[in-house]
Amino acid sequence: MMMEQNLELQLSEMEMLQAMYPEEGAIVLDNPLIVQDVRNYLDHDGPAPVNIAFTVKINWIEQDASLDTEDPILVELYCNFPHEYPSVTPEVFVRCDILQRDEQKDLNTKLREHVDELIGLGELCIVPTLQWIQENLSNYISHSAACTSKTLPKEPISAESDNKLSRLLLYMHHIYSKTKRKVIVEWAEELNLTGFCLPGKPGVLCVEGDEKAVSDYFARLRRLNWKRITSRHREDSYTLQRKFTSFEEVAFSVHGGRNYHMDLGQFSQYLQDHDLGEMFQIIFGVDGK
Repeated sequence: MMMEQNLELQLSEMEMLQAMYPEEGAIVLDNPLIVQDVRNYLDHDGPAPVNIAFTVKINWIEQDASLDTEDPILVELYCNFPHEYPSVTPEVFVRCDILQRDEQKDLNTKLREHVDELIGLGELCIVPTLQWIQENLSNYISHSAACTSKTLPKEPISAESDNKLSRLLLYMHHIYSKTKRKVIVEWAEELNLTGFCLPGKPGVLCVEGDEKAVSDYFARLRRLNWKRITSRHREDSYTLQRKFTSFEEVAFSVHGGRNYHMDLGQFSQYLQDHDLGEMFQIIFGVDGK
């Protein structure tokens, strides 16, 4: 009964959002049929649905004269509702390309704190979260523009700080969700992590970078709803060298489709090309040769 009550509230919030943002493309559902699937379940005419996951796209008009543009700034809020929401915190992440990495990180940290407060009050939180973004985004955009105007040279990835570096290898039962795949890449870029994500069944993920950033990334991922997520290997060292120059989603499939079969030979070669051939045995328990 509690799940049904939660889903009813989730549908009511979706209706509010669609009334607030009626423009075509303003709200993009990961699964276009999810709302109907939820209704069918509530009418006892279908199985338990997957999570409601969607993106709210806002064209933000910034009045800051320091910005050399009058064009709207695209702001995207990713949301994923666990079946227990609003009793538990939903997964939310805001992206704005004009923000510097530090501003993006701080904005999302403050955003999650705000959402946690709302959930503590037992409230539906996406509408007030969007209001919070509208009230606070200008400060971040202005600060980011001021930093950009100083034209400070961007440090290359190879120029690491004195902090210890880490490499983390994760194994998931599967990675299918478009929302999860988005935030996996977004969070890695936000935290200046390099590596790869291999979606499908199983799902494999490798990240490398600053030790604290890797730990933060893993903590965020564990807050998502997984059937199984395990850490297969972790290295922490002051002498660790990155094996990747960016973070990317990769695919090595024999054929397409949701339940595709991975081409293990291609994946093994990919790891060897990045001097990580031993990772194949760590993941699958067999030699990749």
